[in-house]
Amino acid sequence: MADNNDIKNFNSDAFASDLSSQARQVVPSDISKNEVDFIVDIIYRFCKMAGDALVGEENSKLNSNSASLVVQFIGEWIFHKSIDVIRAGIANDLREGILQKVAFTVFEIAKKAIESDIPQDQLIALVEVQVKKSFEKAIAELEQKGVLSEELAKNTLSQSNIDNMAVEQAADDVKMQTECMSDDKIVKLASLAVLIKSFPSEKIKNIVQGFNKPEKDVLLKYLKIPDLEEKMDLDATIKCFEDLKTVLPETIVISYDRAYKKLYKIVKNSSKEQISTIIDNERPAIKEFVSSCYTQKRKKLPAYIADAVSKYIEENVS
Repeated sequence: MADNNDIKNFNSDAFASDLSSQARQVVPSDISKNEVDFIVDIIYRFCKMAGDALVGEENSKLNSNSASLVVQFIGEWIFHKSIDVIRAGIANDLREGILQKVAFTVFEIAKKAIESDIPQDQLIALVEVQVKKSFEKAIAELEQKGVLSEELAKNTLSQSNIDNMAVEQAADDVKMQTECMSDDKIVKLASLAVLIKSFPSEKIKNIVQGFNKPEKDVLLKYLKIPDLEEKMDLDATIKCFEDLKTVLPETIVISYDRAYKKLYKIVKNSSKEQISTIIDNERPAIKEFVSSCYTQKRKKLPAYIADAVSKYIEENVS
């Protein structure tokens, strides 16, 4: 029987066509039709080229699924960075060279990471870091050659379509989360986000942890919107600051013993297989802490970490 996951069965042309078609549907409205055609074309060409290279490689460690992941990474990053160079006003004859360096970086990093069995969340973060470095280097080289002015180079590096989309998605998520909440509570949570967004991260974390899950999710989404205070009604915000005590949770003293007892109860009432699955990718100290509920030989952790772990297990036990 043929192995459908064999890399030789990866259809680079069809996959590249599908990615470029998807890209056409989500190009931001400020991009002109000619520029949309440029984006779609370059995604297709770079993705097909990468797919062909993967399929043609001798003794490849990749299969059809992992090859599609590499190519998808290329398509997504070429989409975002092509929009960035277009919005910055980079000349047509310079764009492809910049994007080619980005595509090559993604190809090399993603391929090596997958071959090394790096977890996908780490792979995503690694690719993003390397794309940023590659893009900055490509722009710097053009500036050093005198092809780009300092102002244009700076403007180009300030563009970030992926961040813009993340903010828009956060706003959409907030809208969905808030549909079942009263207007009064929504405004109070948004006002709280405005109030605490400049606090130290640990303090923000402690405040957020005191809310129940729906309110916590909404508050976190609002905290991700950079210009939230500009979108809020000033009078309503001031009033909410005065009334915040009605929405702020009571102060909770975090204690290791309380966290352990809570975790012990959850673990004892859940299957060992389920708990093992939840903590499978966690750090050794976290695994030891959770597993100690079976042996009753407590693994010591800082109280706030023990509390966070017990809440995490609670939220993930179905």
